[in-house]
Amino acid sequence: MGGDILELPSEKLIKKAKREGRKEGEQKGEQKGGIKMLISLVKKGTISIAQAADQLGESEETFSARLAKAK
Repeated sequence: MGGDILELPSEKLIKKAKREGRKEGEQKGEQKGGIKMLISLVKKGTISIAQAADQLGESEETFSARLAKAK
């Protein structure tokens, strides 16, 4: 009656994809939170657009576009 429960290769792939998806989702959430924080700091005048863009590794124009969308 007792025995090992076998896991199909397809089931393993599904589990792996779910783990990777969760990890990617967490990273995107952290990134979005960081961007929101930088936008908030720029709006408050705490940091400049240049400083925020530098933190994200993007141009000032790109960050300015993000800022305009956030308003």
